Amino acid sequence: MIHPAIRELFEELRRHPEFQRLLSELDAAREAPAAVSLAGLTTTAKAVYLVLLWQLTGRPLLVVVDGSKQAETLTESARVFFEILVADTGLPRPQLVPAPDVLAAQNLSPHAEISEQRAVGLWRLAGRRTPLTITPAGSLLLKTEPPEFYRDLALTLEVGDEISLELLAEHLESVGYERREPVEMVGEYSIRGGILDVFPPEARHGLRIEFFGDTIDSMRHFDPASQRSVAKTQRASILPLREWPANRRLLAELAEKAELENPPPPGEPFPGWEFFVPLVRPRRHSLLDFLDRGLVVIDEPEQVRGAAERLWTRLAQPAARNAPPPEANYFTWEEIEERLAARDRILLRELDVEGPERPAASFHIPSRPSVAFHGNVPVAVAEAHSLVEEGHRVVFFAPSTGELERLADIFQEYSVPFRVGIEASAGGSDYLRQRAYVAVEMADIWLLKGPVRRGAVLPDSRL
Repeated sequence: MIHPAIRELFEELRRHPEFQRLLSELDAAREAPAAVSLAGLTTTAKAVYLVLLWQLTGRPLLVVVDGSKQAETLTESARVFFEILVADTGLPRPQLVPAPDVLAAQNLSPHAEISEQRAVGLWRLAGRRTPLTITPAGSLLLKTEPPEFYRDLALTLEVGDEISLELLAEHLESVGYERREPVEMVGEYSIRGGILDVFPPEARHGLRIEFFGDTIDSMRHFDPASQRSVAKTQRASILPLREWPANRRLLAELAEKAELENPPPPGEPFPGWEFFVPLVRPRRHSLLDFLDRGLVVIDEPEQVRGAAERLWTRLAQPAARNAPPPEANYFTWEEIEERLAARDRILLRELDVEGPERPAASFHIPSRPSVAFHGNVPVAVAEAHSLVEEGHRVVFFAPSTGELERLADIFQEYSVPFRVGIEASAGGSDYLRQRAYVAVEMADIWLLKGPVRRGAVLPDSRL
């Protein structure tokens, strides 16, 4: 558990006058969509304030960034600060909904990991199971089915439910599972008599379902390494591995539409089949339709628009003879802007801008990137001392427990008082707690674990 003093340290940021004014502006704009601008925040500072924004508004956030790298970086940081600021450990964490890593004209299917992330992310969005979703521009432009479509991609089963084992296996095949014996990895299932083993995404263990006729008689988690049951459960969810269910009939129809030179056997998938689905089942929705009363945050709007235009430049290039038209799968940025106009939205920028695109309601919270030390320990220690002397509080992040322990050793070597940002009862590293200066309960330097790639100087804090 995060130490309460660390949580209080970051909670102080919500009291910034400009942030309070922004919240008041959003609260006042209830009858018409509001557009506000927030400038001055670095990437790390944006992650902190996005979590605070969700906390204080209670509205789910869809954050749009320019590309996949920025989406991954912002998601990592947002998860760290969510852990710090949100005491309820049962709440879903911030999620990333990636864009496909291939285009239709390449005659390739998206990577299996990306397909899984998208399927699970869309299911969560459709069921309003996530507070904060981060996605690149290419994902926002991608057309989707309506939200209710994705709610049916996952199955929630309980002991006593009646469901045909054959129908369950058919559903698993349609959402991307493969039959293997024995089940050892995510995305596999097997059937032995009246027992079905399956390993869903994001599960620590496989799920073993025992049937009596068409009734679920028992469910147990099992260890894939030993194949032994480890715990009983009364209820379990089986999440999808792809966002578009496919059966043999659909795949055969798609292969016919694609006019392939070397078609697969009837009913078998072929590379890139996912991009041909709209030719059979047109799509008219986007991620914006999953928000209900949520907030849309556009990170660096000019960069997002540029990324969307670059994507369409690639889509408009001469394609393979059998490639589906780009408009079957993607909206243009102009079409997305029309949909954004009906939503409450925040334009997030590191540097403020002047001009007609700057909303009348504009706010500024100053921050700047921290110094990059490049492994120069004496300079890092000196900078920490300097900041503390100026009245700042300093938080150092390390991506792993091992690196955090090494950081603790360094601070002890330089006789720098510090505290570890976990409670003594939370089962953290004894090694770390033994090296913390127990006599300095009010030490202004904290050590925390988390993949925060670049620090930021914020009002009253050092991250």
